[in-house]
Amino acid sequence: MAQNTIIRNLQNNATSSTPFTQKGGVLGDALVSELNPVYYQAAKEGRVFSSYVSAVATSLPATASIGNILYNPLGSLVDLVLLDWTSNIIVTSATTTGIAIAGGTQLIPPTSTTAATAVTSTLVGSGTAPTGQAFSIATVTAAPTILQVLEHNTAAIQTVGVDAVSGDFRGSIVVKPGAFVTLVALGAAVAASGHTSHIKWMEVNNTL
Repeated sequence: MAQNTIIRNLQNNATSSTPFTQKGGVLGDALVSELNPVYYQAAKEGRVFSSYVSAVATSLPATASIGNILYNPLGSLVDLVLLDWTSNIIVTSATTTGIAIAGGTQLIPPTSTTAATAVTSTLVGSGTAPTGQAFSIATVTAAPTILQVLEHNTAAIQTVGVDAVSGDFRGSIVVKPGAFVTLVALGAAVAASGHTSHIKWMEVNNTL
Protein backbone atom coordinates (compact mmCIF):
# COMPACT_ATOMS: atom_id res chain seq x y z
CA MET A 1 0.00 0.00 0.00
CA ALA A 2 1.32 3.44 -0.90
CA GLN A 3 2.62 5.67 1.88
CA ASN A 4 2.70 9.46 2.12
CA THR A 5 5.01 11.75 4.12
CA ILE A 6 3.12 14.36 6.14
CA ILE A 7 3.89 16.94 8.84
CA ARG A 8 2.23 16.66 12.25
CA ASN A 9 0.13 19.52 13.62
CA LEU A 10 -0.24 23.05 12.24
CA GLN A 11 2.86 24.11 10.28
CA ASN A 12 4.19 27.44 9.05
CA ASN A 13 6.52 25.73 6.58
CA ALA A 14 7.71 22.26 5.68
CA THR A 15 10.85 22.43 7.87
CA SER A 16 9.21 23.42 11.15
CA SER A 17 8.89 19.82 12.36
CA THR A 18 10.27 16.39 11.60
CA PRO A 19 8.23 14.53 8.98
CA PHE A 20 6.95 11.06 9.69
CA THR A 21 5.55 8.40 7.39
CA GLN A 22 1.83 7.69 7.45
CA LYS A 23 -0.05 4.89 5.72
CA GLY A 24 -2.02 6.08 2.67
CA GLY A 25 -4.78 4.63 0.53
CA VAL A 26 -4.31 2.35 -2.48
CA LEU A 27 -4.43 5.37 -4.81
CA GLY A 28 -1.84 7.28 -2.79
CA ASP A 29 -4.58 9.25 -1.04
CA ALA A 30 -4.39 10.40 2.59
CA LEU A 31 -6.44 8.51 5.17
CA VAL A 32 -8.51 10.90 7.30
CA SER A 33 -9.71 9.97 10.78
CA GLU A 34 -13.16 10.82 12.13
CA LEU A 35 -12.17 9.75 15.62
CA ASN A 36 -12.56 13.30 17.00
CA PRO A 37 -15.49 15.74 16.55
CA VAL A 38 -15.34 18.17 13.64
CA TYR A 39 -13.98 21.25 15.48
CA TYR A 40 -11.87 19.42 18.07
CA GLN A 41 -8.47 20.15 16.53
CA ALA A 42 -9.14 23.87 16.02
CA ALA A 43 -10.63 24.21 19.50
CA LYS A 44 -7.68 22.35 21.03
CA GLU A 45 -5.33 24.79 19.28
CA GLY A 46 -7.22 27.70 20.86
CA ARG A 47 -8.60 29.03 17.56
CA VAL A 48 -12.36 28.83 18.24
CA PHE A 49 -14.19 31.63 20.06
CA SER A 50 -17.71 32.64 21.04
CA SER A 51 -19.29 36.09 21.34
CA TYR A 52 -22.27 36.22 23.69
CA VAL A 53 -24.53 39.29 23.79
CA SER A 54 -27.33 39.47 26.34
CA ALA A 55 -30.57 41.47 26.27
CA VAL A 56 -30.05 44.20 23.66
CA ALA A 57 -32.40 46.04 21.30
CA THR A 58 -30.93 44.61 18.10
CA SER A 59 -31.23 47.22 15.36
CA LEU A 60 -32.07 47.23 11.68
CA PRO A 61 -28.97 47.44 9.43
CA ALA A 62 -27.51 50.86 10.25
CA THR A 63 -24.27 52.70 10.89
CA ALA A 64 -25.22 52.95 14.57
CA SER A 65 -25.50 49.21 15.13
CA ILE A 66 -26.86 47.30 18.10
CA GLY A 67 -26.56 43.54 17.99
CA ASN A 68 -23.81 40.94 18.05
CA ILE A 69 -21.03 42.65 16.10
CA LEU A 70 -17.82 40.86 15.11
CA TYR A 71 -14.97 42.92 13.65
CA ASN A 72 -11.69 41.74 12.11
CA PRO A 73 -9.14 44.58 12.38
CA LEU A 74 -7.42 45.73 9.21
CA GLY A 75 -3.96 44.17 9.07
CA SER A 76 -4.82 41.14 11.22
CA LEU A 77 -3.18 37.87 10.25
CA VAL A 78 -6.33 35.76 10.49
CA ASP A 79 -9.67 35.30 8.78
CA LEU A 80 -12.72 34.90 11.01
CA VAL A 81 -14.61 31.84 9.77
CA LEU A 82 -18.17 31.71 11.11
CA LEU A 83 -19.25 28.36 12.57
CA ASP A 84 -22.66 28.68 14.24
CA TRP A 85 -25.17 31.00 15.93
CA THR A 86 -28.03 31.16 18.41
CA SER A 87 -30.78 33.79 18.53
CA ASN A 88 -33.39 34.25 21.25
CA ILE A 89 -35.98 37.06 21.38
CA ILE A 90 -36.75 37.39 25.06
CA VAL A 91 -39.02 40.47 25.15
CA THR A 92 -42.21 41.07 23.15
CA SER A 93 -41.24 42.40 19.71
CA ALA A 94 -44.41 42.19 17.62
CA THR A 95 -43.02 44.21 14.71
CA THR A 96 -39.70 42.39 14.50
CA THR A 97 -40.24 39.89 11.70
CA GLY A 98 -36.88 38.17 11.85
CA ILE A 99 -33.15 38.16 12.54
CA ALA A 100 -30.45 38.12 9.86
CA ILE A 101 -26.69 38.36 9.64
CA ALA A 102 -25.24 41.31 7.73
CA GLY A 103 -21.73 42.44 6.93
CA GLY A 104 -19.59 45.12 5.40
CA THR A 105 -16.19 46.74 5.03
CA GLN A 106 -14.69 48.55 8.03
CA LEU A 107 -11.18 49.87 7.39
CA ILE A 108 -10.93 51.73 10.71
CA PRO A 109 -11.90 50.53 14.19
CA PRO A 110 -15.60 51.00 14.97
CA THR A 111 -16.37 53.91 17.30
CA SER A 112 -18.76 54.44 20.24
CA THR A 113 -18.42 50.77 21.13
CA THR A 114 -19.76 48.66 23.97
CA ALA A 115 -18.10 45.29 24.43
CA ALA A 116 -20.04 42.07 23.98
CA THR A 117 -21.35 40.56 27.21
CA ALA A 118 -18.71 37.82 27.02
CA VAL A 119 -16.06 36.74 24.52
CA THR A 120 -14.42 33.42 25.30
CA SER A 121 -12.22 30.73 23.84
CA THR A 122 -13.93 27.37 23.56
CA LEU A 123 -10.72 25.84 24.91
CA VAL A 124 -12.22 26.33 28.33
CA GLY A 125 -9.76 27.51 30.97
CA SER A 126 -7.10 28.57 28.48
CA GLY A 127 -7.75 32.32 28.68
CA THR A 128 -6.77 32.61 25.01
CA ALA A 129 -7.84 35.95 23.54
CA PRO A 130 -9.10 36.25 19.96
CA THR A 131 -7.91 38.59 17.23
CA GLY A 132 -11.54 39.29 16.35
CA GLN A 133 -13.25 42.01 18.39
CA ALA A 134 -16.86 41.61 19.53
CA PHE A 135 -19.29 44.37 20.49
CA SER A 136 -22.95 44.77 21.39
CA ILE A 137 -22.97 48.40 20.20
CA ALA A 138 -20.74 50.01 17.57
CA THR A 139 -20.77 52.76 14.99
CA VAL A 140 -19.48 51.68 11.59
CA THR A 141 -18.72 53.69 8.47
CA ALA A 142 -21.53 52.23 6.35
CA ALA A 143 -24.67 50.23 7.07
CA PRO A 144 -24.06 46.49 6.57
CA THR A 145 -25.63 44.42 3.80
CA ILE A 146 -27.73 41.40 4.73
CA LEU A 147 -25.95 38.14 3.95
CA GLN A 148 -28.39 35.53 5.25
CA VAL A 149 -31.76 35.42 7.03
CA LEU A 150 -31.45 33.33 10.18
CA GLU A 151 -34.93 33.21 11.68
CA HIS A 152 -38.49 34.43 11.14
CA ASN A 153 -40.91 35.76 13.77
CA THR A 154 -44.61 36.37 13.26
CA ALA A 155 -46.77 38.99 14.95
CA ALA A 156 -47.81 36.24 17.37
CA ILE A 157 -44.46 36.80 19.08
CA GLN A 158 -46.37 39.43 21.05
CA THR A 159 -48.34 36.74 22.85
CA VAL A 160 -46.61 33.39 22.41
CA GLY A 161 -42.90 34.21 22.34
CA VAL A 162 -40.23 32.17 20.60
CA ASP A 163 -37.66 29.67 21.85
CA ALA A 164 -33.98 30.00 21.06
CA VAL A 165 -33.16 29.25 17.43
CA SER A 166 -29.74 27.92 16.39
CA GLY A 167 -28.01 27.26 13.10
CA ASP A 168 -24.72 26.28 11.48
CA PHE A 169 -22.84 28.54 9.06
CA ARG A 170 -20.53 25.61 8.14
CA GLY A 171 -17.71 28.06 7.50
CA SER A 172 -19.60 29.61 4.57
CA ILE A 173 -19.14 33.20 5.81
CA VAL A 174 -15.58 34.51 6.19
CA VAL A 175 -14.74 37.90 7.71
CA LYS A 176 -11.47 39.11 6.21
CA PRO A 177 -9.31 41.81 7.82
CA GLY A 178 -10.99 45.20 7.53
CA ALA A 179 -14.51 43.79 7.61
CA PHE A 180 -17.30 43.02 10.08
CA VAL A 181 -20.53 41.09 10.50
CA THR A 182 -23.45 41.71 12.84
CA LEU A 183 -26.82 40.26 13.71
CA VAL A 184 -29.59 42.62 12.60
CA ALA A 185 -33.35 42.82 12.98
CA LEU A 186 -35.84 42.58 10.13
CA GLY A 187 -39.03 44.64 9.98
CA ALA A 188 -38.25 46.75 13.03
CA ALA A 189 -35.69 46.91 15.81
CA VAL A 190 -36.15 44.43 18.65
CA ALA A 191 -37.78 45.82 21.79
CA ALA A 192 -35.58 47.20 24.56
CA SER A 193 -33.47 44.45 26.20
CA GLY A 194 -35.20 42.03 23.88
CA HIS A 195 -32.56 39.94 22.09
CA THR A 196 -29.89 37.53 23.31
CA SER A 197 -27.49 35.79 20.91
CA HIS A 198 -24.16 34.15 20.29
CA ILE A 199 -21.83 33.85 17.30
CA LYS A 200 -19.07 31.25 17.22
CA TRP A 201 -16.07 31.52 14.91
CA MET A 202 -12.71 29.96 14.06
CA GLU A 203 -9.58 32.02 13.43
CA VAL A 204 -7.55 30.80 10.44
CA ASN A 205 -4.09 32.07 9.53
CA ASN A 206 -4.43 34.03 6.27
CA THR A 207 -0.69 34.31 5.57
CA LEU A 208 0.01 30.66 4.70
